[in-house]
Amino acid sequence: MTKGANEHRGAPARVVFADDDAILRELLRGLLGFLPHVTVVGEAVDGIEAVQLVAQHYPDTVLLDIGMPRLDGFGAAEVIRSFRPQTRLMLHTAEPDDEKRRRAKALGLPLLDKLQLNATTDLVEQYAVSDEHPLATDIEPLVLVALANRADAGVLVVKADESIPFYNPAVAAVLDLPFPPERVTVADLRARGVLGLRADGSPYPLEEQPLAQALTGRTPVTDVVYLHAEDGSLRPFTMTSLPFFNPGGELIGVANYVTDPHHPSLRITS
Repeated sequence: MTKGANEHRGAPARVVFADDDAILRELLRGLLGFLPHVTVVGEAVDGIEAVQLVAQHYPDTVLLDIGMPRLDGFGAAEVIRSFRPQTRLMLHTAEPDDEKRRRAKALGLPLLDKLQLNATTDLVEQYAVSDEHPLATDIEPLVLVALANRADAGVLVVKADESIPFYNPAVAAVLDLPFPPERVTVADLRARGVLGLRADGSPYPLEEQPLAQALTGRTPVTDVVYLHAEDGSLRPFTMTSLPFFNPGGELIGVANYVTDPHHPSLRITS
């Protein structure tokens, strides 16, 4: 049965918030502390720490500042959604411009104005009395390592057993994968056939691409893969695959980064 507006779980909703501004964190801590159906279980100073707190504390709601170091709010939201898809996510910013609204809308998330904190706390309280959601599996540490290195690129993480615990919307758009992410493997990618072309338009089989080469060769591999743009032309993307090892020297996985060589600082958009 769906809970009414004035009903709530016996235990308060668990909330994590993230902002690199210490003064705003103190203000949020105080305001959220007054909400009757909420308990703050973690506060983070950047997106990587926010993801770690979500993996640790299983919050019901997460409030993310957009402009954070190491991993911004958009990137943190993408990661959290990949391993805790039912967690309520909210974004806030001091400058809610059109581009931020567009990106928030693409993720299906509310974008709130930091100057209107009452609206933020109202939404947190609203979420607190909504239905409880099941929890998904914990995040893979390798995903955090991969994102800490190049959070602004398209990222696809492959474990040594060839399972894929994470990919972000940029890679989903390029490889035509579902988003929010589904659990897939390299075998699933193989079954999709050719995932790219060479400069002359000939097929570039997955087994010859950097991702597979880095898995088998245990060394970094970079190459250019051509993909069809919306207008039918071939567009080059740099694919860099970096293997990661545990302290004993065993391969734990490969982080595969996809960037536009002409605009390496830009995210890939669909």
